[in-house]
Amino acid sequence: MPTFRVTKKLATALKVKLSKDRPADVNLEHEWFADLFHVERKKCVIWVHRTTLLTFVRPAVTAAELREHAALFRYEYFTTQASLALPETLLMRFDVGGEDLYAATADRGVVGSMLDYRKMFEIMVHLDGGLHHADVRGVNAQLNQSPMSRLGLDSALRRIRKIAPDLRVVH
Repeated sequence: MPTFRVTKKLATALKVKLSKDRPADVNLEHEWFADLFHVERKKCVIWVHRTTLLTFVRPAVTAAELREHAALFRYEYFTTQASLALPETLLMRFDVGGEDLYAATADRGVVGSMLDYRKMFEIMVHLDGGLHHADVRGVNAQLNQSPMSRLGLDSALRRIRKIAPDLRVVH
């Protein structure tokens, strides 16, 4: 079951109460960090996988979509999986299905990487001419190809390639 480590801002929008305790028997590969932020006055949600830093952003999220957070996450995950040609074996490894748990963010390093990704997303969208013109899937792909200090300057895609050697990298 995926554990969503969400910021206070996102927890408020989702109307979930966060436990500060680590859920019992959580596999770190099943943890996803998430945050709500704004680009051009539009709500955006970012998800970052704890161990690989696989990331994807959904811009212009509506209140109705936020009410169905788990479904939105899964849709964006499957879209990212397809657009990056990620192997289906990651579904089981990252445990994308099943019951969802919500908890407070618990790792400053991952939160810092998430903030870096947010800033990169904002800049890339601006360079693409704004949200209405940006190729969001392309921006998400670029984020996953960016070297991150938390990964020893590997990118999320390189890290995933190490755990799933059958990965084909799409450029």
